[in-house]
Amino acid sequence: MTYFSRISVQPAAVAALQGTRYKLALQSGDLYRDHALIWQLFPDTPDAGRDFLFRAEPGLNQGLRYYLLSKRQPQSWHPQVKVETRPYLPTLAADEWVQFELRANPVISIAPPLESGMDKRPRGKRHDVLMHAKTQGKQTGLHGVALQQAIDAAATGWLLRRAGKWGLQIEDEELLLHGYQQHRLHSKGRDIRFASIDYQGIARVSNPLLLQQALLGQTPADAGLGHAQGFGCGLLLVKRLP
Repeated sequence: MTYFSRISVQPAAVAALQGTRYKLALQSGDLYRDHALIWQLFPDTPDAGRDFLFRAEPGLNQGLRYYLLSKRQPQSWHPQVKVETRPYLPTLAADEWVQFELRANPVISIAPPLESGMDKRPRGKRHDVLMHAKTQGKQTGLHGVALQQAIDAAATGWLLRRAGKWGLQIEDEELLLHGYQQHRLHSKGRDIRFASIDYQGIARVSNPLLLQQALLGQTPADAGLGHAQGFGCGLLLVKRLP
């Protein structure tokens, strides 16, 4: 069973966790706070691996709002935490039109050149797609509007190369890119950096089964919904258009 939920968290509920094991996470920035608040929705299985995707949005009255896709049914831990949940098995028909949203961490893997004496090329290192395009553009003399167009094209290309395997044919002229952010976190002595961007647009359903799998977070290995899924990226949302 898979569940789709809308979660509202008011400030009093966040304050109630200050004296718990989540205190450090709550004081370590919005991303760790969101991560901790989502885990708190599953108190009966504290040792389980992450089996959810979520997206954070601003809530009402200084509260927080989350959209959550999970294998387990979330539970409220405080009167100021509202959980609206339902079983989720999205079914759409071929050629239907939908509005979609995705917050993603688009990356590209770049392997160093094969050096003399090496049997195989070293494993590639992940790079932020947008920053890589910016660096490449500057090296070729781009600046201003032309540079921004190259960056946008790289971000758009990352999405379009995957969309067909999600069962979507995206109208790229209707695609909106916004909310680009670079994030930096510290965890257990490690410095974690990643970027996120919000995609929003119109698409035609080309393969209902592939789309259903993508909406459930089940995508092919070569066409994933991006990394940083434990920090609010990778949840594909769609809404039928009339």
